[in-house]
Amino acid sequence: MKKEFLAHICLLVESVLYAGSYMVASDTSGFISPFELTLLRAIFATLIFGTAQMLLVREKVETKDILLLGACGLFGITVSNVLFFTGLNLTTPVNASLLTLTSPLFLILFAILIRGEIEVGKLVGVLIASIGGVILIMGDTGLENKAEDPLVGNMLVAVSAGSYAIYLTLISPLLQKYHPLTILKWLFGFGTLYLLPVWGLGLTRVAWGSLSNEVWIALGFILICITFITFLLNTFALKILDASIVSTYIYTTPLITALLSIATDGTTVSMNLILASALILFGGFLVSQTNGKKDDEDAIESLEINDEGYSEDNVTLSDL
Repeated sequence: MKKEFLAHICLLVESVLYAGSYMVASDTSGFISPFELTLLRAIFATLIFGTAQMLLVREKVETKDILLLGACGLFGITVSNVLFFTGLNLTTPVNASLLTLTSPLFLILFAILIRGEIEVGKLVGVLIASIGGVILIMGDTGLENKAEDPLVGNMLVAVSAGSYAIYLTLISPLLQKYHPLTILKWLFGFGTLYLLPVWGLGLTRVAWGSLSNEVWIALGFILICITFITFLLNTFALKILDASIVSTYIYTTPLITALLSIATDGTTVSMNLILASALILFGGFLVSQTNGKKDDEDAIESLEINDEGYSEDNVTLSDL
């Protein structure tokens, strides 16, 4: 029980850190572009996770899987991060945090399109959350007066969520085959490879000596807390709690972000923002509840198969 309680605390801290990232990342926008910030994160993560993987995990990756990891690095590290930080500079932290919740919804749509899986609960959840997303993108949330171009920013963050959903779809079989440190090393390595030729020169042009203490703190928070600590907290929680429980904590981030925004900026919100938040949260809840039931059914089916004498070694990656 104590370990479970600690796992929930870790997930709550992770949500607070992610919520803080929406507030802090905008502090760096005037000094380093979203592209160079993404490259800086990729380089830092490659060094950290690469060193950890070399010391703690020794496994080789098959050639065919390297190509898949390259695609995952493109969608999960490069495209999603560049679009997200670009959109964050144009919209508000609350809007951005809410729109990232559409990523699980994109996953459901991909499952329907690719596998033909259609469940009423998932469809209803996707539709409800999509309505909330449209209201958030097109409507007046009461926070847009502080945003440069909220319409474009909201759309970029939404596309970023779609790109991340593609990454999650592609990475799923690899997670069953390799250690997380191995996967992260290759993902951020490919991210660095994609970004360095285009925006590497930009890092040399950043006036590092003239950065204020606030900007350095923001950069340190992004690199250490968001790129490294959140991974450790999430990994610890996944060892104790079911993945369906861990995934539900994503829906606490917008609430925490809104509270932080109101507390630090003294901003007020409109009924459109409240309505959009409620629709996205409720839609995501319906999707997560449906997934939880499906996981329980799969677990029961797996137990029944094992009782019949089949070995788990017979299960191939194509079955996952």
